[in-house]
Amino acid sequence: MYVDFSSVRGDFPALAEWTYLDNAFVGLMPRQVREGYDEYLDLWYRFMPPGDSTILQEWVARASRVRGMVAGFIHVKPEELAYTMCTGSGLNIVVNGTGWRRGDNAVFPEWEHNPLDTYTTRRHGVEPRVWRPRGGSFEIGDLERLVDDRTRLIQVSHVSYVNGFRLDLGEVSRVAHEHGAKVLVDATQAVGALNVDYVGDGVDYVAFAPYKYLMGPSGLAFLYVKRENLAGLTPDRTGWKNQVWGGDNPEESSSAESADKFEYGTLHFQGVYAMERSIEYLERLGIQRIEKRNLSLARRIHDGLTEKGKEVWTPEPRSTIVSYFQEDATGLAALLKAEKVKVTGRKAHGDHIRVSVHFYNDEEDVDRLLGMIP
Repeated sequence: MYVDFSSVRGDFPALAEWTYLDNAFVGLMPRQVREGYDEYLDLWYRFMPPGDSTILQEWVARASRVRGMVAGFIHVKPEELAYTMCTGSGLNIVVNGTGWRRGDNAVFPEWEHNPLDTYTTRRHGVEPRVWRPRGGSFEIGDLERLVDDRTRLIQVSHVSYVNGFRLDLGEVSRVAHEHGAKVLVDATQAVGALNVDYVGDGVDYVAFAPYKYLMGPSGLAFLYVKRENLAGLTPDRTGWKNQVWGGDNPEESSSAESADKFEYGTLHFQGVYAMERSIEYLERLGIQRIEKRNLSLARRIHDGLTEKGKEVWTPEPRSTIVSYFQEDATGLAALLKAEKVKVTGRKAHGDHIRVSVHFYNDEEDVDRLLGMIP
């Protein structure tokens, strides 16, 4: 099926005004996702629960359906997927639920958005081991030298939020599992932008938020827990939704063999309705076509910056993110924003500009940016 991506730009009202190339920061919302919010509000505002259902029963049923849709989108089973509040919430469930022992170590890349050096790991005497980059890349050989039989957890980003470097998760899993360690992935910069296969990669846990490339809500996110890891991972908090008390109570307990045991309270149901529309939208376009489009646009940026003589930090465009070193990056980003061109400028790691595309961008967006870079 051929998709004319220029035809979808009308679904994103912001594109009428903005050259928006900052999707790694916050993705744009199509009108269809806003309609999902409106459906939820109308249901509650006008109080229109369908049939004999209570309004809460309708919300819970919709959440169950959307859980299945998101699980299918990333090719995992619904019982392996939990709702969370944000990427960090999912990461914390794994870190806080792991049975740490003094003398264990945890490994993470230097640029990790949520470094695996936490109050929990410090309390248990866990040694943090930092995987240092070489230029713009992280080499598997360096990881192999860090991991040993006391490594309990390796936490990585599938795609670096800093420069878009895309890890080979299959190789990370191989190194980890040779020593009995688990792999925890922050996939917020990947899911919705790339055709992911976390089962094939063999990773153990994946946390991701939908407000970037899934074009979904903030305040709602997901955690994938590989089936064989469910029983051994202890929920880090308990509430009405995953109670363990066996006394008189109207709520049903969650199964120890299902990821919903990590959901302890009321979900962000409005976000669930928006999420449904997002997945429908992306499934209609097809993630393989979306990835191909995204990588093509990233390549155009990478090549254009190289032709301008810029020091491109991204080694190869294998994700949606391309970063390059730029004097006074924050100042340039502010000037571009004044001209309705949105990118991220940062002083961290050396002044750099981060450009990040999604399928609704086009070649004119890229060329306009390139023409405005000094």
